[in-house]
Amino acid sequence: MGQSSRKYIDLIHSSSSKWANWDPPQEIKVGDYGTINKKTGQFERESNVYEDPATADLAAQYPPIDDAQDDKFIISSFGVKYHEFKIEAGFEVAGLGEASIKGQWEFGKKRGALLIMARPRARRFPPNVFLKQLIGTPTLEDKVLVTEVFSCPAYSLYLSGANQETISIALVGGMPGSVPAPTESGESVMTWWSRYASGVSREACDRAGRYCYTPLCSLRTKRKPSLFRRREGPRPEPEGDYLWVDPHDPWEVLDEDGEEEEFEDTVFD
Repeated sequence: MGQSSRKYIDLIHSSSSKWANWDPPQEIKVGDYGTINKKTGQFERESNVYEDPATADLAAQYPPIDDAQDDKFIISSFGVKYHEFKIEAGFEVAGLGEASIKGQWEFGKKRGALLIMARPRARRFPPNVFLKQLIGTPTLEDKVLVTEVFSCPAYSLYLSGANQETISIALVGGMPGSVPAPTESGESVMTWWSRYASGVSREACDRAGRYCYTPLCSLRTKRKPSLFRRREGPRPEPEGDYLWVDPHDPWEVLDEDGEEEEFEDTVFD
């Protein structure tokens, strides 16, 4: 599991600068802080600035902001191509033609990643002020801090195999929280439908429309002092949110299996 999750997270991060959650039912909250597991790529929570006694009073002055809800949010890694959904002749699935989310994605010979969120909602820190206030917090030293989360009532994620393939995915029965289209039996059913060959897939849908999945988040870590200075003088000091930066991957370049590639020193060979 470790190599698959790390490869998926690495691919999503490379294309979006955001951090994927391989286990979306595991809740991640704005204000959580901790570390990134080098083997799995997963964020591991230690505490939350809204709960930690050292920061709770300050944090209470800056509650998270909820952004407007979107119909869908789709992220794919570099090289993955989207195509309009095509229903093959003689192939019938109830509600597929009217699916609220549907498409086909073409993957090349290298592994690729895909994340689909239905009705996602972003929650984040208020900009420019709160992160500046947290910069001197000792408990956040060498930690990563969750500054934004994307939650949703339905998600589908996919990590392709190392071969060319085209997959089809659709959310059948209506968007979460809406009135699902009834099936021939008269029951309302909402579910993910997919066709793929050799990759790894995870998906879920809460039919009550609850925002119980967190497939994606933004992480920040304290900016380290620069070791280099311009010859013409010192660089301007960063301010506000720029005191924090996107953390580097805690692993070296990954191969197609999600293993770290061995570093070859060609200078002294």
